[in-house]
Amino acid sequence: MENKQIQYIISQLKDTFEGNPWHGRSIRSLLSEVSPEMGLKKPSENSHSIAELVYHMVTWREFTISRLKPEEGKDAAYFDKIDWRTLDHTSIETWNRGLQMLEESQQQLIAAMEQFNDSILSEPVNERKYNFRTLLYGVVHHDIYHAGQIAYAWKLLQ
Repeated sequence: MENKQIQYIISQLKDTFEGNPWHGRSIRSLLSEVSPEMGLKKPSENSHSIAELVYHMVTWREFTISRLKPEEGKDAAYFDKIDWRTLDHTSIETWNRGLQMLEESQQQLIAAMEQFNDSILSEPVNERKYNFRTLLYGVVHHDIYHAGQIAYAWKLLQ
């Protein structure tokens, strides 16, 4: 089973999430310095809290997992509906649950990806106009983008 490209994407996901990426700090490293109070606070009225960014990242990991392992009742509209969900910004449990969901979804995504060989990369993603190569690399790019937002929000909130 040829899966060198899948393994490369997995290594990029791991590096961005918990490694030492060339672009800056990993997501886990950034989030380790965010207190629950800081994570639940919006830097400005028109911005997202770090907690909202975390849940948004979870949503798109879960979407990707659902495309790799289709589940009943979780179509694209489901993920569109829960994306940028309303959070209780007064509850530390909101923060803790988001961090837990992010960790779990990272592991679940990697486990799902490891079940495939590279041939899936050229296959179309259900309910989308792109293939799995675009989706899986997109998750890496998405993480890098939001890691930058988390770092910036953290600086603003200090």
